[in-house]
Amino acid sequence: MRYLLILTLLLLSFSCSNSVDEKRIIDSRKFNTIISQKDKTLVYIWTTWCSGCRKNLEQTLPKLMQDINGEEYQLLLIAVSKNREEVDSLVSASGLSNHSYFLDFIGPDKGKFQSIGIRQFLSSNFPNEKIYIGGIPVFFLVSRDQEVLIKNLPHSYNEVMEMLN
Repeated sequence: MRYLLILTLLLLSFSCSNSVDEKRIIDSRKFNTIISQKDKTLVYIWTTWCSGCRKNLEQTLPKLMQDINGEEYQLLLIAVSKNREEVDSLVSASGLSNHSYFLDFIGPDKGKFQSIGIRQFLSSNFPNEKIYIGGIPVFFLVSRDQEVLIKNLPHSYNEVMEMLN
């Protein structure tokens, strides 16, 4: 029975994988390279089925990126999805100039599989921090030295700006 379950999970993971450009899959090395480029990085981990994520992508994040100091801050979008076309469409529609990276995880685009992927990614990059508490999106601020400055950024523009100032 166990072998059947494992085989089913493996088949699901292969059948659910759309062609995501390998250069856009984020791992710890790439994450560290990206965050080292600016003093502070707003990290936004999201998925396509989350209505709050979509709202932030359409409203909060574009306005935020327009109004913060681009010399000091950057935005890193990490999509927890295997649907490259949908992710690219949503990011493009938001008017954000950067493209989204993809978190690699095993299984289909379902909450449980995505949650495990998020938890593994964050615990490997921030072993002493509890950033992920089970909800999506995950929005936090990190320094170029990989120090978590703010664990749970709010999702409204005014509240984020207040915390950053």
